[in-house]
Amino acid sequence: MNCTELSQQADLIASSFSKKDLARLVVALKGKGESLQDALEVIDTIDTRLGYTLDEAWEEVHAGETRMAAVDEE
Repeated sequence: MNCTELSQQADLIASSFSKKDLARLVVALKGKGESLQDALEVIDTIDTRLGYTLDEAWEEVHAGETRMAAVDEE
């Protein structure tokens, strides 16, 4: 993805979420040690499920990680 495409994607994401939601996403990334991959999954989850809140999307992403970890341990 080139710089122009990244900028367009960033603008699309910024226009899709409130400033509060974006701030919470950044805080989760920095303060809670969340990965960028998790944040992208959260954005994709919200994008594909109409009406999902940021908290619901994080819960779904974390639940998926828990399931994947359990499968890996077996």
